[in-house]
Amino acid sequence: MLVIGLDVGTTGTKAIVVDEKGTVLSSGYQGYALISREGCVTQNAEDWWDAAVRAIRIALQSVKTSDVRAIGISTQGASMLVARSDGTPLSPVITWMDTRAKKEAAVLSDTIGQEAVYHKCGWLPNPSLDAAKILWMQKHDPTIFAAADTFISTLEYINLKLTGNNCIDPTNAAIRQLFNMESGTWDTEILSLLGIFAERLPKVLPVGSIVGTLTKEAAAALGLSTEVTVYNGAHDQYCASIGSGAADTGDMLLATGTTWVVLGITDRLLYTDNHICPGIHPVQGKYGAMASLVSAGSALNWYKDIVNADFLTIDKEAATRTLDAKDLFVLPYVLGAGFPHNRTDLRGAMFGLDAGHDRYHIARAVMEGVAFEASIVLEQFAAQGMRIGKLMMTGGAARSDVWSEIVGYVTGCEIYRPSEPETCCLGAAMIAFVGMGIYDDFNACRNAMVKSRKLELSDSGMYDFYHEKGTRYRALIQKLL
Repeated sequence: MLVIGLDVGTTGTKAIVVDEKGTVLSSGYQGYALISREGCVTQNAEDWWDAAVRAIRIALQSVKTSDVRAIGISTQGASMLVARSDGTPLSPVITWMDTRAKKEAAVLSDTIGQEAVYHKCGWLPNPSLDAAKILWMQKHDPTIFAAADTFISTLEYINLKLTGNNCIDPTNAAIRQLFNMESGTWDTEILSLLGIFAERLPKVLPVGSIVGTLTKEAAAALGLSTEVTVYNGAHDQYCASIGSGAADTGDMLLATGTTWVVLGITDRLLYTDNHICPGIHPVQGKYGAMASLVSAGSALNWYKDIVNADFLTIDKEAATRTLDAKDLFVLPYVLGAGFPHNRTDLRGAMFGLDAGHDRYHIARAVMEGVAFEASIVLEQFAAQGMRIGKLMMTGGAARSDVWSEIVGYVTGCEIYRPSEPETCCLGAAMIAFVGMGIYDDFNACRNAMVKSRKLELSDSGMYDFYHEKGTRYRALIQKLL
């Protein structure tokens, strides 16, 4: 029995075919474009579907298609499409990176209140989220606003294309800033401000619910049977937490992409003064608490490009420059300072540079700066009473031994790295396996399917080294602020 785990991301779609033991038998990938102009960042929804078809067909080339029984889905969040009832687009997708709706986000704050919005959906008013974008469309494109049968995001569009049914899950609904997590329904106060009714939004179903079976058109496009069942998926970071094995209270996911995301598992919705983002976790009775570092992987990507280096060389050389870089610091805010500083206007700085430093000393200091920022985030979680246990590290930095070790020494956490790097896809597949009843719950599924390796940190002196350097780093932040 095989399942497809599909991850429809920001710049591409990945698909894996996996069995009930967690063995990934094959995979496929197809990328697509972002269209950027003056704060507007859009996509074509048709590209999502074309990439899903292509990725799945590539993955199916080396397996028996009749053994595929189900599809689970992971998606980017808060990329909004205005559509007909069947999902036909009426305009380009306004992605989660789009910031055109700044004035509308301010209206949301002024009318309903920042704290009120935060306690409804877990997110502060934000131009990148769908509430502000719908209000923008009402004001700036009233013809399209009036013609829209439905306002949907990535998960609903893929569900519609696969099954004809317009469904979303609570993790994606909340990040759209339209959903009230306490009531479990679309929020009437926010919708009233936007001038829409719940009938123009998708149905909210729990993660793992049956969305439907493949339509004849979808089955033909994918080369699969119409008996294949589609299970309601989740936001990609929540899928990554499942796929990395973060399912118990105190487990922490550190997803290290362009933006680094910390997602902790809690026993309650965690509302905080510094606005950690709470959410309803797919694991029954559990909740998520999320915070983001926007200047993280993006900082090393920026540096790699300007010095014309590659990641493998950076890793190799940075590993030998620990002590020589002990007085070199990089505050890596190339895109502003994320949580808990929340200063989009702040920019980075370098301290302690001398003629004895080369490009790889600086690269190591960039890695350390990002690790220090991750440690500050974890301290904020701990201050809320969260018991921080394992740190499940996924993404690009998890493939770097030197960066993973720096994170381990700086945070003092046990670092686990999943054997399967595509944790979003694996989490989506696990949602389908639990939905099918192959496993009773996510804990049983995790124990059977998720394999990870603990990072061995053998140099005990490095903990003291980074404690002292981290103290100096924090002092520099205060000077910059």
